[in-house]
Amino acid sequence: MDDIAATPQAGQGIARMLDRALLTAHLLTGSLEQAEKATLEALDSWNPDDEPEEELLQHVLDAAARAQVEPNPDHPDSSGSYLPSELNAVLRLAPQLRRCFVLRILAGLPTDVSARLLGLRSEQVDEYTCAGLQSLGTA
Repeated sequence: MDDIAATPQAGQGIARMLDRALLTAHLLTGSLEQAEKATLEALDSWNPDDEPEEELLQHVLDAAARAQVEPNPDHPDSSGSYLPSELNAVLRLAPQLRRCFVLRILAGLPTDVSARLLGLRSEQVDEYTCAGLQSLGTA
């Protein structure tokens, strides 16, 4: 029982990481169903014996960035009902604005990493992030 992964604290850390990863994937894709698929795909590709927990989040971000993007709903459906109103507002952003905002502001990724994940130029990521911030500021 010397394995640190067997401790309750390690299990709680992974659970928190999965919660964060699922939430981030939901905001990136605009769909709880797509977020669950991305998270499961990431879990399948993650090797907990060789990769730290933070790598799991990166796997989720990679999978969510490749997932089908849902348009912003005028009226968020029940899939966002567990979210606070501020995050529901993020779900209502246009997809490109939402994805850039989530990666740059909420996930804290650098512009170049966000651009690579989304297949955009760095300038576009900055532009969309600013537009998302402005849109949320007027909501």
